[in-house]
Amino acid sequence: MKNVLILLTLLLSVSSGFSRTYTALDVLYAKSFSELRGKRIGFICNQTSRTATRDFGPDILLKSKANIVAFFSPEHGFAGVRKAGVASDSTEMYNGVPVYSLYGDTRRPTKKMLAGITTLVFDIQDIGVRAYTYLSTMILAMEAAAENNIEFIVLDRPNPLGGERIEGGILDTSLKSFVGIIPIPYIHGMTLGELAQMAKGERWFKGAEKLKLKVIKMESWKRAMTWDRTGLKWTPPSPNIPTYESAVGCAMFGALGELGVISVGIGSDQPFLRIGSRLAKSERMKMILQSYLPSDVFLEIEDFTTPFGDTIKTYNGIRIDLPPITPSGEIFSAQFSFLADLIATDANIAKAYAATITSSKRMFDKVVGTSQLRGNIEAGNGSGLTQEWKKECNGFRTKRQKYLLYN
Repeated sequence: MKNVLILLTLLLSVSSGFSRTYTALDVLYAKSFSELRGKRIGFICNQTSRTATRDFGPDILLKSKANIVAFFSPEHGFAGVRKAGVASDSTEMYNGVPVYSLYGDTRRPTKKMLAGITTLVFDIQDIGVRAYTYLSTMILAMEAAAENNIEFIVLDRPNPLGGERIEGGILDTSLKSFVGIIPIPYIHGMTLGELAQMAKGERWFKGAEKLKLKVIKMESWKRAMTWDRTGLKWTPPSPNIPTYESAVGCAMFGALGELGVISVGIGSDQPFLRIGSRLAKSERMKMILQSYLPSDVFLEIEDFTTPFGDTIKTYNGIRIDLPPITPSGEIFSAQFSFLADLIATDANIAKAYAATITSSKRMFDKVVGTSQLRGNIEAGNGSGLTQEWKKECNGFRTKRQKYLLYN
């Protein structure tokens, strides 16, 4: 009965212009998963596989009598509760079906895991930045599907940052990694379904030309829509993205946190919405950062704490107050100009930066997609690549056009 109601609501929303977005999972559910009949399915998902009415994808698929051979989970696990970077090779069970981890020694489905599967279905909520690893999980699973002659279906979901914002440089392919797997800008403005089509079309993974790919589209989503305009409820895609606002904060400050010089609020009550230091003064940080952020982003001085072993660390802090909708101006580059100014004007921060371990610097390079940026920051010019990035983004905007699924 519920899927009939969803179908009626879908039809109403399309005909009336009602703005509520329905994900591809909703679309399939309304059609009683008819497109999956006769297929032996491997379902790549986590806790974000939800309908507009909050039904859990694995549950409704199993209830529909779909032939689910196996589930596959990305970083953070099937329930999305593992901390960032915590690997797992354990095989869990969910209602009698094995759940294979794709964030352990292997990060793509193996032949053994794929035994008996004819179709891989991907349904995971992304946050719209290149470094978030669910995109990499999708690309590697597509590669495995192509290699094993398995159909691949993407159930599309909104890009929380919208479909128009594009910022940062194209990934230098010499830095290809699990936090940057295809040559796109840091903020790409595409859905995972669109990126799947582009990765196949541009042959960005092995065997792309052989992959049998299908993308199930959403209903009532347009490029100008950020998450707050979709009418959907937020399911945290990972522990450090508890809210949509934290997803925006991750786009703004996530790369900065890789160096460990400035806290970006990981472990606090508002990850990526707090900036702090035990060395620099809050007033100084606020003055510098405010000069680089869009005018509709407001900063308030507010100290915060994070756990540290058996103790608690307290930071001289700034709270990031976002506007009701996503900030109007560019949000990615401010973090680098902020850090460059702090290093140039604060001896304690400069000393802390100089002591940054090599592995953190390398991870920073992989996340931002270039090894040039650190040199600019060290020279006091955090915005040195901005114009080059804008040119790259303009080229990408043109290149992606034929792969877009929504207006």
